[in-house]
Amino acid sequence: MKKPDFSKYPDYEELQAILEEMVSQKPQLAKLYSIGKTHEKRDIWVVEITNTQTGAAELKPAMYIDGNIHAGEVTGSVVCLYTIWYLLSGHGKDTFVTELVDKKAFYIIPRISADGAEVYLHTPYSLRSSTREYPPCDTLEGLVAEDIDGNSLILQMRIEDPDGEWKVSTQDPRLMIKREPWDTQGPFYKVFTEGIIENWDGKDVKTAPPKWGLDINRNFPANWVPEAEQRGAGPYPLSEPETRAVADFIVGHPNIGAAMAYHTTMGAILRPSCTRPDDGLPRLDVDIYKTIGQKGTELTGYPHVSTYEEYTSDKSRPLRGVFMDWLYEHMGVITFSTELWDAHVRAGNKLFSMSRMSEESQLSLLKWNDRELSGQGFVAWHGFDHPQLGRVEIGGWKSKFVLVNPPPQYLEPECHKNCLFTLYHAACLPELAVELPVGERIAPEIYRVSVCVKNKGFKPTNTSQQAIEVGRADPVKVEISGPGIEFILGKPAEEIGHLHGLPAGNMRHSGDAASKKYLEWVIRAQEGTRLSIVARSQRAGTSTAHVVLE
Repeated sequence: MKKPDFSKYPDYEELQAILEEMVSQKPQLAKLYSIGKTHEKRDIWVVEITNTQTGAAELKPAMYIDGNIHAGEVTGSVVCLYTIWYLLSGHGKDTFVTELVDKKAFYIIPRISADGAEVYLHTPYSLRSSTREYPPCDTLEGLVAEDIDGNSLILQMRIEDPDGEWKVSTQDPRLMIKREPWDTQGPFYKVFTEGIIENWDGKDVKTAPPKWGLDINRNFPANWVPEAEQRGAGPYPLSEPETRAVADFIVGHPNIGAAMAYHTTMGAILRPSCTRPDDGLPRLDVDIYKTIGQKGTELTGYPHVSTYEEYTSDKSRPLRGVFMDWLYEHMGVITFSTELWDAHVRAGNKLFSMSRMSEESQLSLLKWNDRELSGQGFVAWHGFDHPQLGRVEIGGWKSKFVLVNPPPQYLEPECHKNCLFTLYHAACLPELAVELPVGERIAPEIYRVSVCVKNKGFKPTNTSQQAIEVGRADPVKVEISGPGIEFILGKPAEEIGHLHGLPAGNMRHSGDAASKKYLEWVIRAQEGTRLSIVARSQRAGTSTAHVVLE
């Protein structure tokens, strides 16, 4: 199978062409379709992957994967593309991949914010997600980011000012550091985003509100609050066509029992909750998160952490309306959100450190840039005659593909290790199996039929305790049928509750008896009758066994 170039960030047309090409090469394993339209009417593409010869996708436990819900986080799109290629190219060659594609289903949406990504990839601008202008603003006032020196980058401007908050580092002239309260030895500078000041009064330079203020990863129903409390939340939950399409798709696919959302930039595997500590979640689910997350750490080198406990610095203002929380809290889906790439960690700085903006940390980052990128990630300060401010200097990081997304030479390794973690998560999905079917004759035309229904996966058939609590996991149902049979003991259909996963790690539900259940019927039937015994679960799939009465 042809391998795409994973050292490039494709735009919308290129991404669509790559998807069409991969799917066309493996039509028995994959199909491509749109789940809806963006604000600007672009298709939101999903690739559905499973071996159709072993059953339809909707009859199998499923993994949902997406990327690029934030416009500038285009690394997520490429990891999704890599995952599609890895599954399709590895089927029939790699035992692990083959078993996944044969027994599981994958729904992969490489790019949710397709409109915003086009702006990010084809202009100097950066934005959070949608290109819908929000909140509405009749008159724009303040500094608006623009590429005023024509180098296709929006960097920073510095201008000498005795009242400035910044000064040049004595360790590296590229670095601007904060002025200390007692510092009187200038020169000092004001530092702004490169741009133009709209409706300026000639005095203070204020930052204008963003033209594109929506954050569609704050637009989901879980813990949603209005714009005044959560920036970017939108006018109401699922107000945007992108979030509505994604939510409708997930609700319409109750076989989804695991999810991964790809973001940048931090180099960490985040998990719910965004608003509560671990002791506010079901203990079973926390154990599942920690067990699977540890595998993610081993594969990626990223720590796996509670978003609320370790990522949220201000506990009084937690993140709200987040997609990951909606998947877990409302749908009961075990979900991770990986923040891909972290140049600071590559430079030797610590994750979650409050000292990232310190002089020492910034110097480490510049040294990494010089060593690994030959200095090309930073634009040296250079003079420019600003039409409003007069003589300024412009310079700074090429942040789009250095700090926010990895430089091209680092992209494929990021894709590979994160793809593997997602696949191992998919391997933890529950898997129903009907085993040991027996039909024993106990009298003329009277038979005792027995079977063992087992969960061969790590997760329980409900996939999470939260799924039961919010009514998103129906119990396992077992049905027995055959021509002309009459039930003496037992029923044609029976709900048997949920089955725990197989023992692993420190899981508290471990135990052989908890993962299987034996069923028995006594029936009247003719010799030679062929019986079908089917076990069904929304999130653990369907399994069938047959027995001939002899």
